[in-house]
Amino acid sequence: MTTALTGTPGVGKTTVSKVLDRRGYEVLDLNDFIKDRGLRGDRDVDRGSFEIDIGRLKEAYHGEKLDPDIVEGHLSHHLSISPTIVLRCSPSELEKRMEEKGWNEEKIDENLEAEMLDTILIEALETCDEVYEVDTTGKGPEEVASAVEEIMKGEVKKYEPGTVDWSEEFLLRQ
Repeated sequence: MTTALTGTPGVGKTTVSKVLDRRGYEVLDLNDFIKDRGLRGDRDVDRGSFEIDIGRLKEAYHGEKLDPDIVEGHLSHHLSISPTIVLRCSPSELEKRMEEKGWNEEKIDENLEAEMLDTILIEALETCDEVYEVDTTGKGPEEVASAVEEIMKGEVKKYEPGTVDWSEEFLLRQ
């Protein structure tokens, strides 16, 4: 069974995936998959990212009949993999993480807005049969990786969608 691990950039997907890899799970880095298959479109210089044709991505991924334990990447929910786990993070903590990475203000604002408005969670709910969310705020990678393992083992009750809510933080920022 393959699990998608997605979330807004900066929530901890890659770090948690490295922990899961060390624990013996086969992890597919979706960004590497996209790059290796030539699926990148034009570069958006302002956003520091590439355009990705989701249809081509889905076709390439499913066409290869891959069977990793985990597909990690902020676009992995578009592959309609179930379960899909959306990592979440408090916008105030997420902002600090992105600043530490040296991201520009525009990119930070775009990703904070996406997190506050549940963008990836909503997209996942629209494309995947089974979606869960894990709040990474104030948690280390080992703890988050353990939560991902719980979901993969079917212990899902406390990770049902709707358990994470940033509306208070959103209102305070306005």
